[in-house]
Amino acid sequence: MTATPELVLVDRSSTLITITINRPDSRNCLTADTINALISAFKSVSAQPSARCVLLCSAGTEAFCSGADLSELLNADSPDSRRAFFGSIATLIETIHRCPVPVVARVHGFALAGGCGLAAACDITIASDDAVFGLPEVRIGLAPLVVMAPISRVVGHKALSQLVLTGERISAVRALEIGLVNRIVPPVLLNAEALKLCQDIMQQGAAALRAAKAAMLDSSERDYLLSLHELADRSALLSLGLEAKEGMQAFIEKRQPSWRI
Repeated sequence: MTATPELVLVDRSSTLITITINRPDSRNCLTADTINALISAFKSVSAQPSARCVLLCSAGTEAFCSGADLSELLNADSPDSRRAFFGSIATLIETIHRCPVPVVARVHGFALAGGCGLAAACDITIASDDAVFGLPEVRIGLAPLVVMAPISRVVGHKALSQLVLTGERISAVRALEIGLVNRIVPPVLLNAEALKLCQDIMQQGAAALRAAKAAMLDSSERDYLLSLHELADRSALLSLGLEAKEGMQAFIEKRQPSWRI
């Protein structure tokens, strides 16, 4: 019997902790188990005093993360299961913010929906210049309520409105222009430049890095973190509606949704 690959890989062999989403055959989409594994990985950083920086990346060449696994979401159709799913996304974003050391996202390929939110939640985001970002939820009867929270902290209202209300995909160049990413580089240089960025961070004082990260969680940030869970409840309720059910089913069946339901 073939062993099931780990959903999330964690390399703790140095002061740089590398966390890798390991579902390349599914565009690294987020199942409940994958989200919980990511939460555990980020929480474990607090227990490693030698940690100086975290690099969040993904396996394969096609996607950083394409968002929620809609097949799993459709099958988990009770209010409690939906609340648990969207609540776990909120907890993951909160856990990234509360990670005691800086978190760098290395983004390649598609960073859509929840994947776009993950990229925004990290302290610094470096992307390949052929990466693609977007919040396509409205096209399938959903809304990016939870992930728009971290994105709204890094992009302006007009840019966010266009992403949320049109579901359009944008290039890495546009993502850089609106502040969604810090830097873009050619794909062949992405890994090396991401590692260099992490090394630059780790050359600074360890106590200073942790103090700076903690200081970012001031009173206004704490209000923001609380709002994540309210937005998760709204997402769960919206996802249970007939429109969302039709939209997700149409996406899985690769057809246009029929909103006359």
